[in-house]
Amino acid sequence: MLDFAKKFFREAQANQNGARGKLRKEKAPTDPSEMVKYTKSPSQDPKFNKLAVEAFLAVMKFMGDYPLKGQGEVDSVFSLLKFSENQPEMRDEIYCHIVKQITSNKSPKPDSCHRGWRLLYIVTAYSKCSDNLKPYLLRYLREVANDSKASFQGMARVCEQHLRRTLQVGGRTQLPSSMELKALVAGRNSKRQLILLPGAIERHVKIKTNSSAMDVIEEICQEMGLHRQEAQEEFAIFLVTNRGESVRPLQKKEYILDVSSEAEKVDEMHRFWFRRIVWVRPLKFDNELYISMHFNQILPEYMNGLFLVLTAGRIDDQLTQQVAKLAALQHRIKGSDYQPTQREVGEYIPAQVLRMQRPQSWLGVVLQHSAQVQALSAHQARAQFMGLASALPLFGSAFFFVQSSSNTAITTPCILAVNQQGLSFLNSITHVKGASKPGLDTGLPSPSLSGVRISACESEFTCAAES
Repeated sequence: MLDFAKKFFREAQANQNGARGKLRKEKAPTDPSEMVKYTKSPSQDPKFNKLAVEAFLAVMKFMGDYPLKGQGEVDSVFSLLKFSENQPEMRDEIYCHIVKQITSNKSPKPDSCHRGWRLLYIVTAYSKCSDNLKPYLLRYLREVANDSKASFQGMARVCEQHLRRTLQVGGRTQLPSSMELKALVAGRNSKRQLILLPGAIERHVKIKTNSSAMDVIEEICQEMGLHRQEAQEEFAIFLVTNRGESVRPLQKKEYILDVSSEAEKVDEMHRFWFRRIVWVRPLKFDNELYISMHFNQILPEYMNGLFLVLTAGRIDDQLTQQVAKLAALQHRIKGSDYQPTQREVGEYIPAQVLRMQRPQSWLGVVLQHSAQVQALSAHQARAQFMGLASALPLFGSAFFFVQSSSNTAITTPCILAVNQQGLSFLNSITHVKGASKPGLDTGLPSPSLSGVRISACESEFTCAAES
């Protein structure tokens, strides 16, 4: 940091009105290294920028080196973060103040330096520094982190990680809530966040101040045995508010605590969902959580008839056998040791195909398959169900209910299935296939669904028509 001070502090004196003008020397010390070392009192130089003095005092107050005068320690941190948000040109100033006060710290307060590092831990998760300061600050943190004799080696390593993440994806966009800030000041660096997987499977994920949606996805995917990035990219985190009426996917780089802080303003009972949204990679069957999660996500779509492409009024023998075995597997998954009844069989078959045969006929063919799957465990039955369902025509599609379209080739309302093969439009009641498009290029809605006003996954989408 001394190199930065020599280069930019001196330059600032000749450019007092510029952005660097706030980085001024206090009294032109004889030894330049004194510019970046702890001082027990703020500058008395009348030329020193007022905001810079306020920021420096906030640092000293938090570190216990200046009276709080009725303020709390949380107030000092909040004021610094507020400075950073409202005055971006102050960010380097704040970083320099903190580094100065933790370097050669000779405070009579025994926890002063520790509190200074705690402050740096918080600020690095929220604020970028300039490109000018970046190499010097990273080098400073790296040197402390690599110094086995340094008292705050571990803290420096975490601060470096925070800063690199902030520089890469941007800092936090929301100021921390009072509860979060109190926890950070007290040294509690993480919280357990409930993430709901399909089937109401609960996972409590450790969330730190700079944890992103991608971090959560990675942790859950690792638990499911998915270690490659391309596999993890097929999943998403959703924010659910208003009792499920509003659902939106999070961008991979969004900070979980930012999203939660914003959501609390409209719904204190908001939730986070984990779902698979892309189905390029094949299913795997060697991880119990993976199988349970996928089965629970697949089952409702299957029972809504979304995987099926039907011919009006008819069902062929192959599809009859597939549907019957899937029904038998569902009965086995329930752990039932008895043969399914006619009523239960009706609950295992999508309504669109159930009405195509007499109930007694369905019962007979399901009973045949039920005997074959009786020896399976529930886990094995789920895996077989997934394997069979994945062979159905529209498995792995994204489904949307199309309310209207300017394209006259599409009869609305209907169901739109989007997958790697293209677009398929199904009758919303019978699921008989209507218009289709092998590619995703012209004539029909693009992959971004421009041109169709749709509702999907409990969310509303409105798009403009493409010609």
